[in-house]
Amino acid sequence: MPIKDNGQGISPQYKDKIFDRYFRIPGTAKTGTGLGLSISKEFIEAQGGRIAVESDLGKGSTFSVELNAVV
Repeated sequence: MPIKDNGQGISPQYKDKIFDRYFRIPGTAKTGTGLGLSISKEFIEAQGGRIAVESDLGKGSTFSVELNAVV
């Protein structure tokens, strides 16, 4: 289930850090605590799933979420 945006994208140097608690990309104008993506990752992984990001700086980001189907 991909989620795309057309924002500024994520610099490669921060791509591995965006799921860390309290991390905010330096210089961004957005406010927040830096918890949203880390909480999402913890919740998804607790369900046996996975979250990943692909990003092109200046073009936007695509987040992919995979969850295990319960049958």
